[in-house]
Amino acid sequence: MGLYTKKNSHHSEKPKREDHFFEEFEEKSCCPMPQISQEDGYYVCLNCGFIISKIFDDAPRRTYTAEEKKDRIINEVVKNKIGPRTVIRGKRDASGGLLTSDIASKFARLSKIQNSVVDSFERNLKIAIPLLENLRERLQIPNVVARNALKIYQSVVRKKLTVGRSIESLLSASMFAAMRIHEIPLTMSEILEITNIPHKKCIKNFKLILLEVLPSLNLKVNNLNASSYINRFIEELKLPMQCRNYAIKLLKQAKERGYNTSGKDPKGLAAAFIYSASKVFGEKRTQKEICEIAQVTQLTLRKRRTELSKYILIK
Repeated sequence: MGLYTKKNSHHSEKPKREDHFFEEFEEKSCCPMPQISQEDGYYVCLNCGFIISKIFDDAPRRTYTAEEKKDRIINEVVKNKIGPRTVIRGKRDASGGLLTSDIASKFARLSKIQNSVVDSFERNLKIAIPLLENLRERLQIPNVVARNALKIYQSVVRKKLTVGRSIESLLSASMFAAMRIHEIPLTMSEILEITNIPHKKCIKNFKLILLEVLPSLNLKVNNLNASSYINRFIEELKLPMQCRNYAIKLLKQAKERGYNTSGKDPKGLAAAFIYSASKVFGEKRTQKEICEIAQVTQLTLRKRRTELSKYILIK
């Protein structure tokens, strides 16, 4: 295992990011030949897979002018996600004391009046936010992705694109768009397994979001490549780090030798490279096991291996 002790540094000039890491942390033991790389916000040894530490942004904080500080104080208002709300339920007050019948009936009337003045935007989000939170927990995705999904869905509601479309289907499409923005290698099928939304309906809503919502929010989805899926599938198959490195190496070699990956499902490519790497290092993983994780057919895996054999040497 690798242990690192922090040193005091009093240099006036800020070193580069990689040099700064090796100056501040002294490696005691990791593996015989450590190869440190930055992967998904962590310093990782590519030879043994040991996670050394998180990558922290040590850039100096921005200094705001007096006018900017004044604007921030004026504009920063603490609000709930769906606006200021007062929840009135039950027959007890905030301290737990029992309310009299007259006071309870009075608050019941106030609650009814309050619900009558809520607009359609708030009513929609009141239903959508718990569904989105449940989806986030079940998919185990970061909070920043869920916040972007909520931002996209709020824009959908404001543009009144919800007419004739269900909340669940629009939420699923918003979540998928947010995951593509952050390059998280989860498929739409995995979202639909939780929400039970028809695939065609979710695809239509996703295309609607691409055309009508994302340009107005200055957001752009990223096309996932085979290397993103290789990292995910290697972890799910519990293969060693050397298999991951070799699979990435084969992918780079194939591209350098003219193999065209455009138009091909990156999951099928990742499955083919992982299967080849597992055979090289003697890791017993069948084509069926890999295809179940990658959600592709065995025919696709064999077809990709046949294509790759023309560009690189595979077992």
